[in-house]
Amino acid sequence: MGKHTKRTPGYLPRMAAGAAPLALLLAGPAAALADTPRGGLPLDLHQHGSSSDLQFTRDETIASRDLPASAASNLRQTLGQDTAGQSQTHDLRLGEPGRAFTGNDLGVHHTRPFDGAHVAGLDQSMRHGVQLPHGVDALSSSKTGAETGLAGRFSGDLMSGTRFERTSADAVDLGPAGSVVANSDENVLGQFTGKLDVARLESAERHSVSGDLGPVHALAATSQSTAERTDRFHGELSAADIAAARTSTASTLGVPATRSQHVGAEVLGKPVIDNGWTVSGPPFTFAPG
Repeated sequence: MGKHTKRTPGYLPRMAAGAAPLALLLAGPAAALADTPRGGLPLDLHQHGSSSDLQFTRDETIASRDLPASAASNLRQTLGQDTAGQSQTHDLRLGEPGRAFTGNDLGVHHTRPFDGAHVAGLDQSMRHGVQLPHGVDALSSSKTGAETGLAGRFSGDLMSGTRFERTSADAVDLGPAGSVVANSDENVLGQFTGKLDVARLESAERHSVSGDLGPVHALAATSQSTAERTDRFHGELSAADIAAARTSTASTLGVPATRSQHVGAEVLGKPVIDNGWTVSGPPFTFAPG
C-alpha cells in the first residue's frame, strides 16, 4: 500500500471469505487424515487431524505447483466442549504483479459468566483483498457478532439480554495518486427483566469516510446513539496548505433538546470563517459561539 498519513484509525488491513458448512467439523475420523498425493495433477494436498476428550481439530491445505499462476487454500476446523469454529482462506497469485486473497472465520460459543447464567454467541468475520501493480490495492474487512443469554429461573426472577455488533472497513489505495478509506461500527444491546418486558434498549452507530487524491484531503464522519440520545456529524475538506474548510453538528434529544453547529474555513493558514451557534428548547434559546 502507498504511504498516506490521513487514514482513519479503524482501517483494518487484515484480509481473507467463503467457507464450507460448519457441519464439516464432524466429517471423517481424525485418524484417517494424512497427506494425499494427487497423481498426474499439479496439486499438493496436506491433511492433519487430532482428537481427544471432547476436542477435535482438522487442518487441510491444497496448493498448486509448476503453474504460471499459483493458488492455495487452507481449511481449519475445531470442535470443543463449549466452542466450535471454522476458518478458511484462499490465495491466488498471477505471477509477480498480482494477488487476490479472501477468507472467512465462523465460530459459536457457550459461556457461564456466573452460576445460573448461560450465554450463547456467534461470531463471523470476512476479509477480501486485491493487490495490483504500481501500489494499487483494494481491501475489505467486516466482523459480525451476537450474544444472548438467560440468568435465573422461570419460577423466580428471570433476566435476559441480547447483544449484536457489526464492524466493517474498506480501503482503496491508488498508489501515489491517493487513497480512500471507509469505516462503520454498529451495535445494539437489549436487556429484559421480570416478564421479559423491555427494560433497556441501546444502539449506537459510527460511520466515517476519508480520502486523499493528490493534494486534496476529505473527511466525513457521523455518529448516532440512542443510549446518549445524540447525533453528530463532522466534515473536513482541505487542499494541502492552501485552503481548508470544516463543519460539524451535534444534536441531543431530551428536555430541553439542543442542536449546535460550527463552520470554519482557512486560507493560507489564516481563518476567514469561524462561526457557530446553539439552539435549544423548550423554552427556545439561541446562543452564538
